[in-house]
Amino acid sequence: MTPSSRSFGWPLMAGLWLLLALLAFWFGDVLTARWLAHLNEHGHAQLHAHGHPFVDARCFFGIPNTWDTVSNAVFLLPGLLGFVALRRLPPLAPALRAGLGVFFAGLLLTAVGSSVYHWAPTGAALALDRAGMAVAFAGLLTVATADRLSPAGAVWMLRASLPLALLAAALPALNGNVLPWFVVQGGGVLWVLVLALGRPAGGLGVRLGAVVAWYALAKVLEGADAAVFAATGEWVSGHTLKHLAAAGAAWPVLVAVRRAGRTGRTAAPSTLSSRT
Repeated sequence: MTPSSRSFGWPLMAGLWLLLALLAFWFGDVLTARWLAHLNEHGHAQLHAHGHPFVDARCFFGIPNTWDTVSNAVFLLPGLLGFVALRRLPPLAPALRAGLGVFFAGLLLTAVGSSVYHWAPTGAALALDRAGMAVAFAGLLTVATADRLSPAGAVWMLRASLPLALLAAALPALNGNVLPWFVVQGGGVLWVLVLALGRPAGGLGVRLGAVVAWYALAKVLEGADAAVFAATGEWVSGHTLKHLAAAGAAWPVLVAVRRAGRTGRTAAPSTLSSRT
C-alpha cells in the first residue's frame, strides 16, 4: 500500500463498509425476517436439549454454565495490563491513544458482559455481551487505522464505528434485526485483514495478521462447540476455548504497546514494511 493509496484509498474502503452497515440498519429487519427467521434470540438455529444455546451446561461450585462463564476472566488480564502499559507509552497521536483506551476498556466490558450472559443466557443479556465486544471492535479498528493508514482516518473510524457497533449490538434484542451485527463484525474483521496486508504507516507496529488469525480460530471453535466437546470426552467445549482464542487476539496489541513503553519510542515505517 503506497502513501497515495493510504491517502485516497481508505475513505473509499471505509465508506463502503459504513454504507453496508447503514443498509443493514435500514433494511435488516426485512432481510432478517426473510433469511434469518429460523435463528433464535441467541443467533442459533436450535437450542440444545438442556435448553441452552451452548453444549456445556454443567454447573460446578454453584456457577451456572461454569466453564463458559468463568473462561471470560481471560479478557481481564490483557485489558488491565493494557491500561498499565498505556501509562508508560511515549507521546502518541491522540487518535491512536484513544483507540487503545477504547480497545482495552472493551476487553474489560466483554469480561463482565459475557460472564453475565453465560451465567443466564437470554437475548437481553446477549446484547450486554455484544456491547462489550462492540467497544473492543471499535477500539481495534481505530488502532489498526491509525497504525496502518493515518491518525486522521482513525479519528473518523472511532467516531463512526463506536456508535454503529453499539447500536448493532442492541438491535437484536430491540427488534430482532441481527444483520447489522453480522455486517459490523464481519466488515470490521475484513477491514483489519486488508490493513494487515498493506504496508504500515508507522506507529506501534501491531501484528494485525496475528490478531485476525486468533479471531478466525475463535470463530472456528465457536462453530465447533459441540464437536470439540465430544472430541475431548466432554472435558471442554468449543465455546469455552473460543473465549481463550478471542482473548489471544488482544495480545498482539498488548505486546506492541508494552514494546513501545519499554523502548520509549514507536516503530518507524521503514522497520515495519514486512510485518503483518
